[in-house]
Amino acid sequence: MKHRDIQPAHEIAVLESFKIFLSKEGCDLKVLSRPDPPDAIVDIDGNTTWIEISDAFQNSEWARSITTYAADDKVHIPGGNGLTLNPDEASINIVTKVILNKYDKKTMNSIMAQHGPGILLVGMYTPMTFPEDVIEQAGHEILEVISSRKQIFGAIYLYRNSFGSHLFYKLL
Repeated sequence: MKHRDIQPAHEIAVLESFKIFLSKEGCDLKVLSRPDPPDAIVDIDGNTTWIEISDAFQNSEWARSITTYAADDKVHIPGGNGLTLNPDEASINIVTKVILNKYDKKTMNSIMAQHGPGILLVGMYTPMTFPEDVIEQAGHEILEVISSRKQIFGAIYLYRNSFGSHLFYKLL
C-alpha cells in the first residue's frame, strides 16, 4: 500500500469496526459519504450524524515508525527507542491533547453548526496503556475539561487495535 493510501484505508477499517461494535449494541450504522472533513457522514438508526477519526500516538517517532512500516513506497523508520517515564500519565496527556485539538479546530465547529454534535473516535497507539485505563484513571478529568467548551461531539470513543479489528470504549 502506498503511503498516501494508508490514512483512507485506516479510516475505512475504523468505520467498519465501529459499525460492527454498534451492531453488537443493537444499532445500525450506514456510511452515507466521506467528505473529509469530517471523515464520514453516517446514518445510525435513522439519525444522520458525522464521525471524525483521530489518532493518539505515544510520540511522533512512534507514528512515523507505524506508517512507514505499512507503506510499500517508504523506507521503514524504526521508532520507539528510549525510556518512557510514567506511561499512563503520558498516554492520558496525549489523548487529552488530541481531544482538545479537535474541539479547538474551526472546521469541527463549522461541521457541528451544520450537522449538530458528532462522534469522535480516538485511536490509542500507546504501547503500554490501553483506552480503558485512560478512561478509568482520567475519564472524569477529561470530561470536566471539555464540559466548559461548546458541545462539538455528542459521543467520544477511545479505541485500540485488536486482532485485525478495533475495540471501542465510550468516554462521552
